[in-house]
Amino acid sequence: MGTTYSIKALEHLTGIKAHTLRIWEQRYSIVEPLRTETNIRYYTDEDLKTLLNVAVLIQKGWRISKVADLSREALNLQVLDLALISGDFPSQISRMLRATIDLDEPTFSDILDRSIDEVGQEVTFTKIVGKFIQQIGVLWQTDAIGVAHEHFASNLIKQKLYAALDALPAISATRENPAYLLFLPDQELHELGLLYMHYLLKAKGAPVIYLGQSVPMEFLAPLLKTPERWKALVSIWTTQPDVDGRDAYIQRISAMLQGIPFYITGLGSHDWEGSPSFIGLEVLPDLPSLTQALASAVAPT
Repeated sequence: MGTTYSIKALEHLTGIKAHTLRIWEQRYSIVEPLRTETNIRYYTDEDLKTLLNVAVLIQKGWRISKVADLSREALNLQVLDLALISGDFPSQISRMLRATIDLDEPTFSDILDRSIDEVGQEVTFTKIVGKFIQQIGVLWQTDAIGVAHEHFASNLIKQKLYAALDALPAISATRENPAYLLFLPDQELHELGLLYMHYLLKAKGAPVIYLGQSVPMEFLAPLLKTPERWKALVSIWTTQPDVDGRDAYIQRISAMLQGIPFYITGLGSHDWEGSPSFIGLEVLPDLPSLTQALASAVAPT
């Protein structure tokens, strides 16, 4: 048996409201959920893939009655045709999610390679990869995918990001243009979002010092003794620090920052606003919000 999904998980992944999905089930039999012994709906991989395709066509202005008349094969072909159009990002993201569920590396890589060839690396990473990383985070958080699927997608994207980063010139920090310091807390290994932020900052001409995953706080202390070197610190919390350790972590690091701004996002920071005594802390709800906050902070080059 494959992965199963709650109706709430499908709402997050497809953007289709649970109430709307129930109506579509009753009127059009878009999908036919299974039920547990306690009569709770659940959905399969095939249901998710169908609804990802439905969501793409609805966003394109199709009527649900017309979409419902399509077979699954015809639905796939319609979205495939859209995905081959340069700049049709929702359909490309949908196909990447399908490829992740199916562990289909050729399709996954082909989508990114085509987009890079047609619209360039920066547009591909900002319009497709950023949103996809957000979706993968939801899949992982809701247990909709396992570690193998997450690693499959993450490693393929990392290969593209490493190549893109190598192609960008390194920018030296100066007193007038200090660097961003990017790192993950000790024992935090979910690096994909941070690597994406590294690319975005470097693409905008910002100097970046990238420390990567699992950085003990004592390793940061010598770097932070010269606060004038740093424009800001950036970190993404997924599993570390744990819920009970967040306040203590911030209290420890805030003593070292000497006024340096500190941006945080990630699943591990949800439902937490940070220490009110730490004025420089900004906790963002998701990766797009962090991207926007940092974009406004980076001076145009």
